[in-house]
Amino acid sequence: MTYDSTPHHVLKISELTRLIASQLVLISQKSAVNLACVCRSLEEPNLSALWETQSSLFTLLGILPEGTWELRYLKFGKIMVCGLDPPSEGLKA
Repeated sequence: MTYDSTPHHVLKISELTRLIASQLVLISQKSAVNLACVCRSLEEPNLSALWETQSSLFTLLGILPEGTWELRYLKFGKIMVCGLDPPSEGLKA
């Protein structure tokens, strides 16, 4: 039995892959992530659709290196995101 690894012709049509991705994200974000991981033809459209559906910056902040930002809880339930100064190790005045 031989396996053909070439994508189906419909997956080469960017308008269709974007439509599939946008609908899948509405149904299940986890499924969109999984599909992006297993199908190269649908990786970019699914990741784009996932980023378009983000409602806050916390997801973006979560991919930044540890120690570059922090949350500060203020009065009345407000949250403020603060950037941290880069470490000054090895720098001499």
